[in-house]
Amino acid sequence: MAMPEERNPITYCSLSTLRARGWTPFLVRAFLGEPDRERPEELYLTSRVREAERRPDFVAARDLRRRRAHALREANERRREQALTAIRTVPLEVPVLAPAELADRAVRHRNVRDAQRAALSWGHRPRPVSAESAAPAELARWEVEYLRDTLAPHGLLLEALPPGRGRAEGRRLLTERIFGVIAAAYPALELECRRQQAAEVAGRSRPGAV
Repeated sequence: MAMPEERNPITYCSLSTLRARGWTPFLVRAFLGEPDRERPEELYLTSRVREAERRPDFVAARDLRRRRAHALREANERRREQALTAIRTVPLEVPVLAPAELADRAVRHRNVRDAQRAALSWGHRPRPVSAESAAPAELARWEVEYLRDTLAPHGLLLEALPPGRGRAEGRRLLTERIFGVIAAAYPALELECRRQQAAEVAGRSRPGAV
């Protein structure tokens, strides 16, 4: 008695499977079109996928996109290295001021930021302060904040970095350099620099102006 002929089981490829095989969204649209099943997810008959993968125009299109993706990764890596080198080497200078002048500028800077905050928030009222009325820890915080803002334009260096981990790495390097420059110019502010840097590393927001 002849055995019944076994049928090949019908199988499907999910989008994640296609991606692992080298497909891109463009290739799926161009060579497969609509999915063969849509529940529980978009699925494409494996037989159709294999047939498309044998087409010379598919192979050419896939290889072209691979070359473009590789070139883009290399370009982004060069861009990242160049931007990080600039962040590591750009000269950073803060104004070197007498203690009284630094305190006066820092307090005025703090009061301006406090007034700006009041203009943007219905629930905040400006509270101007003076250097004489400030506690030493408050004054140190405002002085570091003022000196950091004198270096704020260097933040534009981060814009040269491609999005992703390079941007976070660049921000960390620039922040370390800024605090290092401030602490070197004003040793009395080294402890406050370390405190603010630790807050940055912990992901907390930059200390407020008040």
